[in-house]
Amino acid sequence: MRAAALSLCWMLCVPAIASAQEEEAPRPSRPVPSMSKPPRFQGGLKGFTSPLALKSLDAPGGSASFNAKVGFRKDTLYVGVDAKDDQLLAGDVLSVSIYFPDTGPLTTGYTWRFGFDGKRASGAESGTPEFAQQKVNGAVERQGNTLSLVAAVPVRALPRFPAKDPMVMDVCITYEDVDSAGGKPVAVSNCQSGTMPGEALRLPDEVRKALKLKPSENVTALESAATGWLGWDLLSYPAWAQGDEDLTPDTLRALVVAKSVEAESANVKVPDTVSLPDGRPVVTVLTGKNPYAVEGRCDSEQELRMGLYLVTGKTATRALEWPVSTCALGRATSMEVDEEGTLTIRYSNGATINFAWSGDHFSRTELGNR
Repeated sequence: MRAAALSLCWMLCVPAIASAQEEEAPRPSRPVPSMSKPPRFQGGLKGFTSPLALKSLDAPGGSASFNAKVGFRKDTLYVGVDAKDDQLLAGDVLSVSIYFPDTGPLTTGYTWRFGFDGKRASGAESGTPEFAQQKVNGAVERQGNTLSLVAAVPVRALPRFPAKDPMVMDVCITYEDVDSAGGKPVAVSNCQSGTMPGEALRLPDEVRKALKLKPSENVTALESAATGWLGWDLLSYPAWAQGDEDLTPDTLRALVVAKSVEAESANVKVPDTVSLPDGRPVVTVLTGKNPYAVEGRCDSEQELRMGLYLVTGKTATRALEWPVSTCALGRATSMEVDEEGTLTIRYSNGATINFAWSGDHFSRTELGNR
């Protein structure tokens, strides 16, 4: 009987354990080596001492190929490429894309493009912000049938990366080979569908530690912005932000969202700031779309949301994220914090919602809800 029970457990339990281990197994990755000195910007791979090498995959119809190397030094990632092409034309373009897949399915990487004339605009479709394009330097050389690139990508130009987990990334190099003027380019890359086959690459923890950032405990991903840093968790507003300078209501809004909404334009009664009982300021940030934009109608697929941020010098932490205009609640008609730290929001459809201050954030209470 015992043997039969053990046999049954083996059949049922072992596959489940193996399946869980397979799901939890981290993606294999190669560490990006540290370089004792930065590579020369002339000469392509000749002056690139990093041993980490990449090469292009075979591409149907492609007549070009490339070899590449990747390394880092201090706060900069370096990528060197030697692309060989039987017909080098002005339309040939080298691009470098970096993406950290462990930051979530909705995040994207950044792309930088280079041609004979140096760095080119990546285009809005790449999702690469202007400040990140400006921070990357690259030198392009043509020698015979070889187009060489050495690009320097500082940490401040990287896309969103893990705040605690290993900094595993895909570095995708693509050579757009044009063999005739006006011809359709053939893409030659070391990646497939934006992912490195087999092993990914991994930056060392020292790159992240050198930033000396101290985000909130709930932050799972960090992202550089034009005027500071953002820390993300699972909500749509950043959980934490740090400015390069002391934050004001206006500079905070510009840092945490691409485009904020003015309360007056959406006809919601939400103040720019409120004060806690100890005098500390809490700044309101509005985003989304006004569901009441058309007079006499409400679009149930739209809503206006509010982020509340406790600001201290250069740092801001999210204290609350909550809707201020929806078809169900109506528009916020008033918002205030009393002497005990209770936040009360009243809506045009009759609801009153209260939140208690819990040290560093507001927590919803049932008191006064209708």
